[in-house]
Amino acid sequence: MNRILSLLASLLIAFTYCLGATTNSFATSSNPNLTAQYAVLMDYETGKILYEKNANNKLYPASTTKIWTAYVVLKHVSDLNKVVVIKDLPVVEGSSMYLKNGESFTVKQLLDGVLIHSSNDASVALAMYVSGSEEKFVQLMNEEAKLIGAKNTHFNNAHGLPDLDHYTTAHDMALMARKAMNNEIFRSIVKTPSIKFEASEVFPSVRDFRSTNKFLNSNEKIDYKGKEIPIEYDIVDGVKTGYTDDAGRCLVSSAVKDNMRLISAVFKTNGNDLYLDSRTLLDYGFDNYYSTTLVDKENYVNSKRVPFSKEKELIYSPEYSYKLVLPKGTKESEYTVNVNLADIKLPIKKADKVGTFEIYNGKKLEHTMDLVAKDNVNSIFSFITENRVLINTLKIASFILCVVLITFIIIIIRKKSRKSNKSIYSKKNRRRRR
Repeated sequence: MNRILSLLASLLIAFTYCLGATTNSFATSSNPNLTAQYAVLMDYETGKILYEKNANNKLYPASTTKIWTAYVVLKHVSDLNKVVVIKDLPVVEGSSMYLKNGESFTVKQLLDGVLIHSSNDASVALAMYVSGSEEKFVQLMNEEAKLIGAKNTHFNNAHGLPDLDHYTTAHDMALMARKAMNNEIFRSIVKTPSIKFEASEVFPSVRDFRSTNKFLNSNEKIDYKGKEIPIEYDIVDGVKTGYTDDAGRCLVSSAVKDNMRLISAVFKTNGNDLYLDSRTLLDYGFDNYYSTTLVDKENYVNSKRVPFSKEKELIYSPEYSYKLVLPKGTKESEYTVNVNLADIKLPIKKADKVGTFEIYNGKKLEHTMDLVAKDNVNSIFSFITENRVLINTLKIASFILCVVLITFIIIIIRKKSRKSNKSIYSKKNRRRRR
């Protein structure tokens, strides 16, 4: 009997151990312990929120504002080599390039000053260059923010100095950083550790500025998980710091590891806790989540025969690949796709939308993207349908032909009418004679 009880106890212990091991393999570690009052961790590819703390509470963004200032400039200025002459620039407090009237910089140089050195005066100079005034530029900033879904944001200046009507949320700022990081020029600037402006006649001293982001260039150390480690973190490639008394220490960061980019946003903390919180948040994401490609656009290339086309067929694919971010230890659910090809109308240009590509998680529609043409598809009659001179000539000829035809019909109708009238008149005369 004792042997049986011992055996049962052993089996129960083994079962409990296995159950515990199974549970742990799918569990994420405990949520990060942050000093910051507001924080968000977002996957760059999907926009999925992996962690949040007071994410939608209103806060003051300080100089993280300049992420959006730079984005709006990049969107609305096509040539970054255009020269901006500093003129009638108002006095702006805080971090500065010390711009003087009469100095000249390219748009790119001023963007460097905005994003690397966090220059308030350069922010205003660019705002005036793009929109004529800082007020009009701020309107543009707000319009662009609403377009990407940053609904709880309102800017009232281009630099982020304290203003009761200048606010955002940790979620909105992560959203804006994600959008800005789509731009290659923006990405190249925010990972730059320092900039240098040579002396000139107007400003006789060299201006040498280090990035305000200590993740990129600092020799200082922080106590992280019981160890003294450097603040500089090689997986971080931007984005922007901020500080005012009202906003506290703020930092939006981008980091890449294991084929995954994460955006962290940390607001209202103190000193180097800013970097401790940001690293804690980023490492939490990389330690507990992984990225997998659900739809690789190159693997979903398909074709459809197109009658009366030179190419004989339309080759198409999803506009982009689609990724998932999942907790480590889990696998994606049952996903299915549905291809909706639109009616084909020639000609089709490369990258034209030709339908939609739907992704379902079970019965739920999770994502929709465009199907796009991989190449041009032209009609065999394109020498007619795409020749404007010939088309216009044919239109004129058709018009003239229609006019001639209508004139001819009118003449025939009139002739018949006259003959009919003569016949009636002749019959009346005969009756009178009788």
